[in-house]
Amino acid sequence: MSDSETEPECIAKSLQWDQPAFLTFINRTGYPVDIAWLDYHGKIVRYRKELASGGVCHQNTFFTHPWIAWHSRTLERALLGGQKVFHPQAWQGEQQRTVVFIDRPVKSLLQLSAQTVKYLVRGDVDELEIPRDLLGLLKKRRRIDFVDYVTSRRYVRANRPNP
Repeated sequence: MSDSETEPECIAKSLQWDQPAFLTFINRTGYPVDIAWLDYHGKIVRYRKELASGGVCHQNTFFTHPWIAWHSRTLERALLGGQKVFHPQAWQGEQQRTVVFIDRPVKSLLQLSAQTVKYLVRGDVDELEIPRDLLGLLKKRRRIDFVDYVTSRRYVRANRPNP
């Protein structure tokens, strides 16, 4: 297993801008999240940085513009409307915005074990007598490349394998 994992380039990308969509994101994860749009090339453009737990974000967008979210500190992907990549519905004249809940993904027992060990262990994980699958997860890193919408700056963020 690789020591580094780059957030995969999404197959999804924005296509057109002729059908508006009006969204309200609500963060139910228990931690701050970043929210991003996938542009016309499938590149990640962060629109909201560190939306607090319980926070609300109104977003005007378009029908064919996909959105993603991740934990602001660990870079773990969050679910938007129950999906890793959220595709808005076109506005049909409704008086209210479409509510999109941001939630934590469901994790396997192996993933939960790795998360707990990362939190508890501060040293070299290679010295631990644990299954190889768990050791591989402990060494895995997540990386996200994105452009910040507000500053237009490009970022490459990576989490540390051991906090």
